[in-house]
Amino acid sequence: MGMTTWAEISDINNTRSDCHAWGASPNIELYRIVLGIDSDAPGFKKIKIIPHLGTLVHVSGTIPHPNGNISVSFEKTNDNWKVSVTLPPNTPGYLLWKEKRYELKAGESALTIKNNYE
Repeated sequence: MGMTTWAEISDINNTRSDCHAWGASPNIELYRIVLGIDSDAPGFKKIKIIPHLGTLVHVSGTIPHPNGNISVSFEKTNDNWKVSVTLPPNTPGYLLWKEKRYELKAGESALTIKNNYE
């Protein structure tokens, strides 16, 4: 339709393309729901990562944080899930994977999780 941002309303015949903050919400929901990146304390001082990958076998993403970037990557191999999480300085967090909690420190964490724990 030639729009450069999210549509203002869902009525295709009468819509226009405006740039409102709420219009970008589908983007943040990908990071929060699928990748599982969310705040675990006021001011985003702690981070929780609770992914909902469904049938995805490889997905990754990076979002901004007041202290730097948060990056996650999930890749399923034959026998394992390779999980990489990078948290900003002075920002701890945890990964909750199928009810098992993995503590994360600032910086990069690399985990290998057995497929039998799905």
